[in-house]
Amino acid sequence: MDVPFEIEIALEEAVHAKGLEDLGVHRVELCANLAEGGLTPTRGQAKAVLRQTSLPIYAMLRPRAGDFCYTSSEQQQMLDDLEHLAASGIQGIVFGALKKNGSLDVAFATKVVERALSFGLGITFHRAIDAATSPLLVLEQLQALGVERILTSGGAPKALQGQKLITELCKAATLSIQAGSGVSAEVASQLWEAGVRAFHMTAREWVSPGDDALGFDGHWRRNDQKIQALYWALKELATGA
Repeated sequence: MDVPFEIEIALEEAVHAKGLEDLGVHRVELCANLAEGGLTPTRGQAKAVLRQTSLPIYAMLRPRAGDFCYTSSEQQQMLDDLEHLAASGIQGIVFGALKKNGSLDVAFATKVVERALSFGLGITFHRAIDAATSPLLVLEQLQALGVERILTSGGAPKALQGQKLITELCKAATLSIQAGSGVSAEVASQLWEAGVRAFHMTAREWVSPGDDALGFDGHWRRNDQKIQALYWALKELATGA
């Protein structure tokens, strides 16, 4: 890395990308439907976010919620989406794919990586690794394929709970291990101790519509305080202050 640490923010609304540079953010993970863990965004969504920020945008490739074992039709959809999103001007993609037995779907992962690289895109493998039966083997395979980053919570619901596996991944990795799920300033030091230097969070909060019985007026608001708190905690850890 050119910087001592990285912060990535997952978002789905273009307005939430504006001004992230000033908060110390290094990259955006663009998704649709974060409520389901993030799905593939539209090309229009990608272009809207690109107009709001100069940060690198990595778009999710995930056709549906649920597991990461995809049918041939779903795989083709992901490859088609990759091509359309690449044309929007994004800088990378985020994907994951497993077989029913929990091993990496090497054949399909190879296709995704080769297609992404042909468009000059960076590649993150997402938390599908947390559902893998042998995460360290998947790490080796992804490194051989040319993936640049793995997003993981260490096989646990929250990254702090998965600190043991995250430590093992960090020690074995030549690519970047990025911690995600439950990441905040409060757990930054423990994750830093595990070897993590790349951090992923969804920094937003729901604003209630109040007395609107239909519930259409609520909206998500970016939580700048959460982002800034993480930035300053990591800054302190990086400088040894």
